[in-house]
Amino acid sequence: MYAPTPALDNQLADALPQWRDLARTAAVPRRNLDLADWNADWRGLFGALERFSRSHAYRQPGAVQGYAALESAWSWGSAAENASTLLLKGIDRGLPGAVLRPVYRETAALWLDYARLLGAARDSLRQQGEENFEATPALAPRSGQYPFALQLLAMGVLLDAQDLLPALVEEVLLFDTDRLLDYLSAAALGLVEASGETFHPRPFGELRAFFEAPDDSAAQALVPYLQRQYREFFQLSPKAQKKTRRLAGPESWGWWAMEVSALSVLYGWDDKALRDSPHYLADLVDYARAQGSD
Repeated sequence: MYAPTPALDNQLADALPQWRDLARTAAVPRRNLDLADWNADWRGLFGALERFSRSHAYRQPGAVQGYAALESAWSWGSAAENASTLLLKGIDRGLPGAVLRPVYRETAALWLDYARLLGAARDSLRQQGEENFEATPALAPRSGQYPFALQLLAMGVLLDAQDLLPALVEEVLLFDTDRLLDYLSAAALGLVEASGETFHPRPFGELRAFFEAPDDSAAQALVPYLQRQYREFFQLSPKAQKKTRRLAGPESWGWWAMEVSALSVLYGWDDKALRDSPHYLADLVDYARAQGSD
């Protein structure tokens, strides 16, 4: 008996021709960039996704079983990570919210499809007598993959795509969330209580001041967090940054305070004090608020 192939949501092959043209944008970057390096990174990520879209794993995801299915699913995971990193590059480059939104939705679809194919591969292995495959998240936020989880939830808020968050938390994260991830997804999932855990205390442990702040002072409570964990961190030398043990992830994931920006949308604060920070995604906050008022 074969494990059935799950229904998949992504439209990557159709999206890629549109993504190719995004590199030609005349937008002003949101932070200082070496545009030659940025273009090289974009081409590398785009090329990897294009090759994946032509692969056997993408075109016939249910054609194999057992360990072959597991390896095929892992290639989907690599593609999802590449799409997440491409989205980050688009944020850096200054692409507006309306342009980033479809990139985000396709990225989320890749993560969801990866989780479904991974689950089907594990079911296939169990049917073959392999019993040592416990249900672990496709995206493991307790590991160095946390930035991917944070991006998926925070950008879902900032790009007016909170409808995707319940499925991402349930299928991709398997509800393995900490306090911050719960706060970011609470409105979409209808949560009334958040986890007490913080998977990565550096830098997110300092959010405790926000979590415990009265509602009318919450935005102000995040100003010291932005100063210490973002502005001061990126003023350090690269060598000194490595010694802080701060979770940054690949490709300098830690530059944008996505969590602060998304929380600002969710709570509707007067964010004047936060807008002085170069790490605050003020224009995407404005985009999300405008979409929410429509």
